[in-house]
Amino acid sequence: MSQVIDFHAHYPREEKFVERLVALLPRAGIDRICLCSAGAQFGHASNETILAAARAHPDRISALALVELGIDPPEVVDRYAAEGYAGFKTTNPTASYDSEAFFPVYERMERSGLPLLAHTGILMRIAPEPGRHTNSNWMRPICLDAVVRAFPRLNVVAAHMGAPWHEEASMMARMHPNFYLDLTGAWWGGWRANKGPEFYRYHFFWEGAWDKVLFGTDILKVDELVPSKQYHDRLIESLALPRETVERIYGGTAARLLGL
Repeated sequence: MSQVIDFHAHYPREEKFVERLVALLPRAGIDRICLCSAGAQFGHASNETILAAARAHPDRISALALVELGIDPPEVVDRYAAEGYAGFKTTNPTASYDSEAFFPVYERMERSGLPLLAHTGILMRIAPEPGRHTNSNWMRPICLDAVVRAFPRLNVVAAHMGAPWHEEASMMARMHPNFYLDLTGAWWGGWRANKGPEFYRYHFFWEGAWDKVLFGTDILKVDELVPSKQYHDRLIESLALPRETVERIYGGTAARLLGL
């Protein structure tokens, strides 16, 4: 097995999180993990804290910078790219992902050459912020259609297969060369915990479909790392995919998007 990369994991405000995480990675069978924040309202660490962890463990951790669409100015993308983040994360925008107000942000992301991990699907309940609304419909996979068409060199990874809009997500991956999906949401606490192998065969039926799929755990606590990886191991084994396909899911495609 080539390098295993967890493309989607979070950095909670948990005591000694980084030290415990790095110690657990070999046990989980993960070589590198991409950490990101969904924001303070989710109880996650700041971008700066995550970047510090990546700098302390450059062979183990990659940092994805949270960019808050509708709040952060486009210029922040250039700063994050210069500071050494490996990519970007976005969730809970102030309007639909395809709002042209966000296009200057996407343009700078495309120019950076770094990938974007975008939350897609239903967003968990969070405490409301004054003057700000949350609408999961703004984060449907189809809302990224105009984005990946307008910015063909921006690689977008849609988190959670767009749950519950799975077919919408898989068709986006089929049609757009710069649109990918991650598997997060598959394990016991996720949106697709009740889905078996046939569900995945149905959605990834075309030639080369699995080349558009990335492994990720979406951990919210460090103790979730090992069981989440084990769950994904069982799922992928049940699909009886060729070895080279499995290696691309587990890290080959992520390594290419991250420029590793």
